[in-house]
Amino acid sequence: MHSGPRTLMMIAGLIIAASPALAGEDAGAAAGGEADEEARIEARELVYMGDELFAQKKYAEALRAYKRAEGLVCVPTTTIEVAKTLAAIGRLSEARELASTITASRATPGEPWPFTQARRRADALRSELDDRIPRLKVRLTPSPAGARLKVDGQAVKASAEGSLIDPGNHWIEVEADGYVGARQRVYVPEREITTLDVALTPETRSGGASAWAIGGFVASGAGLAVGIGAGAAYLDARSDLEQACRRGATSCSDDARGSANAVGWVSNVGFGLAVAGAAVGGLALGLERSKTPASSVTWAVGPGYIGVRGTL
Repeated sequence: MHSGPRTLMMIAGLIIAASPALAGEDAGAAAGGEADEEARIEARELVYMGDELFAQKKYAEALRAYKRAEGLVCVPTTTIEVAKTLAAIGRLSEARELASTITASRATPGEPWPFTQARRRADALRSELDDRIPRLKVRLTPSPAGARLKVDGQAVKASAEGSLIDPGNHWIEVEADGYVGARQRVYVPEREITTLDVALTPETRSGGASAWAIGGFVASGAGLAVGIGAGAAYLDARSDLEQACRRGATSCSDDARGSANAVGWVSNVGFGLAVAGAAVGGLALGLERSKTPASSVTWAVGPGYIGVRGTL
């Protein structure tokens, strides 16, 4: 692609002495374009600036200049400059779409020659990008119906032939009902079909905690209640017994002491049951969680990056 004002036909070059974008701009004005003279002058300066920046490979700045010019005078010759710059910075899909739009636009009777040239350039650019734009195939194992594919957070329609994608590094996300979402980093080179294999892990669906977990915690609660209640009764019985013994009352007997101690043992058993029930419930929950598939992480390496990939 040319980076500065291009050579037109000899006569056009002598008369206009500017880049095709400017030639098209001026020709559009002569044909009765809606842009006023002030807008055309500003667009002309922006295109000159864009040509210089493009020649210096400052593509991002050149794109801004060309887009501003296109906003002022939207004609094929300014739009093609935007398309070529998008292609230069790697936004191939967007550049191809813009080039296709230019090519598909209908020529008007008596249309300026630079407009025709812009359409030819757009058609050539589209053909070039058809060869350059890579494709990405995502193969799922298993392959559930209704699986959803996202590239860099944007929904993309999966295709057996591969989805068109710009070259470079991308985050690929796959979601499917009943499966754990997967997210991977992939590098896609130009002109190639890249195949990415994604293994989906079924979700662990549980109707709630298991009977062991529920039973354990219920038993723990019951044991705690018994332990506290019996413990309070034991303390009261011991207090009453000590007072009776100090007074020398007949209630201070071995039978009374045995009854108090029995209540104490009930309290101890209750607390023991509480501890055991909690242990059983906690162990059951731990075993259930251990059945959940662990995250799968592997290194992902490509030109310009190094990272990890795997299931979430």
